[in-house]
Amino acid sequence: MQAQEFWKKIKDGLAQRGKTQEWLCKETGMDLQSMRNRIYKNRFPSIEEALKILAVFETTAEAFFGMSQEALGGAAAKDVTLIPVMEQAFSAGRGQYVPDEDEIKEWISVPNELKKYGTNFAASRVRGDSMEPTLFDGDIIISDTGGYDGSDGIYTIIYKGSGFVKRLQRSVDGVKIISDNRHYDPMFESGQSEDFRVIGKVRSVMHNM
Repeated sequence: MQAQEFWKKIKDGLAQRGKTQEWLCKETGMDLQSMRNRIYKNRFPSIEEALKILAVFETTAEAFFGMSQEALGGAAAKDVTLIPVMEQAFSAGRGQYVPDEDEIKEWISVPNELKKYGTNFAASRVRGDSMEPTLFDGDIIISDTGGYDGSDGIYTIIYKGSGFVKRLQRSVDGVKIISDNRHYDPMFESGQSEDFRVIGKVRSVMHNM
C-alpha cells in the first residue's frame, strides 16, 4: 500500500463516521498542519502516529492494510505482524546520512516469533558491501529498537553522525566495530564516547534476490 492509498482510506473512514481531520488530530494528538503536509507530499505518518490513527479506527495494521493469504504466502494473519520499512538506510560501508526525522516507505509482514525479542521493530535497507557475505546491498534488515542488549552481534548504530549496520564486539575499554568483509578494517570506540550510539540489534534479514 502506498502512502496515497493509506490517506485515502483514512479520509474514507472519516467520511463514513462524519468526522474531520481536525477531529482525528485531536484524538491522536497529531498536529493538523503536519498531517496535511504528509497527505500533500504522499508520506506515511510516523510509526507512533500510524498506530494511534489505527487505534482510533479500532483496527489493526494487518486488517487495515488488507493482508491476504496470497500476500502472506499461505501463512495465517495471526502468525505475522506488520512493521514499517523506514526511509533511513544503514550503511555497510562508509556511512549513511541520518535525517532529523525518518519516514516510512512501506510496510512488510514478519513472523510473530520475532516478538520474543520485544515489541518495537523497524526495517531498513542495507547500503554497501562491508557486511558481505552476511548482509548484501539492498537487503532488508529487521531490528529492534532496544539499544545494546549486552551481547555481541550485528546492530544498527549511529557513529560520528552517520548510520551503520555493523558487528559489535565488546571489550574491556569499549566496543570493536567490525565489518564482516575483510577488506574493511575494524574500528574501535570507547564506552564513554559521545560519537557512538546503538539503536538496536538486527534480529532478521530479508535478502535482496
